[in-house]
Amino acid sequence: MSNDIVVLIPHYNNPAGLESSLNSIVFPTPIQILVVDDGSHTKPDEDRLQQLYRNRLRITFLYNKVNEGIERTLNNGLKYIQEKMPYQYIARLDCGDTCAPDRFIKQKQYLDAHPEVYLIGSWVEFVDGEGKKVYTYKAPSEHKDIVKNMYLKCSFIHPSVMFRAAALNEIGPYPINYKAAEDYAFFFRFIQRYKTYIIQEVLTYCEINPGGISHTKRNIQLKSKIRILLDNRTPSLYFVAGLLRNLTLRALPYSFVSKAKVILLK
Repeated sequence: MSNDIVVLIPHYNNPAGLESSLNSIVFPTPIQILVVDDGSHTKPDEDRLQQLYRNRLRITFLYNKVNEGIERTLNNGLKYIQEKMPYQYIARLDCGDTCAPDRFIKQKQYLDAHPEVYLIGSWVEFVDGEGKKVYTYKAPSEHKDIVKNMYLKCSFIHPSVMFRAAALNEIGPYPINYKAAEDYAFFFRFIQRYKTYIIQEVLTYCEINPGGISHTKRNIQLKSKIRILLDNRTPSLYFVAGLLRNLTLRALPYSFVSKAKVILLK
């Protein structure tokens, strides 16, 4: 199988998580990885990782001189890819999150067979620190249903996606004015211009991290999501329901929301 994928992984003080993610990446031929370090104090051990994965991964490291935040870190990666890595597809993964062995094969095969689709995701299994399943996030597969669902909640879990690099010429990089929700705004740009799809299988495993953005910057993230909805408003019940949902979430404690999510999605 031809290899025209680059996997973009932002890194910040998590070498063990990075290694776990790299260890899960499988493809018939060596696959290109771009790790963008966001000014970490504890940086990746380049020599060790290059030696460890020399037969199946081609790893390039890019370093921010200072901590710039996730939005700019991702955009630094996209800019580097556009200038120096002319691959057809860009996939995402976060440190500590892992892939099913056939994730990249299945996503590439679908995009190859459906040139009208520019963004693809999958179902995602969320696990605790020991790798035990907590719940599975499922979203609809077809574009028209994905669009409706986007107003209620983000259809795409960020580390699960793959998209056509050519789309960046039209939609641009990640927006930086929606703090902690840059992916939600980015995916809205996709659904407004291109067809999208979600594979109805668990192809990505995401670790629930108490120090992650969804936990530590929850209020900022919800404010950004509300702004994204207002900026993408439509005269539909889905828009109204999504707006009410996020306003309600802001009023509820995270402990209640997280317990409810486990009960409803498990």
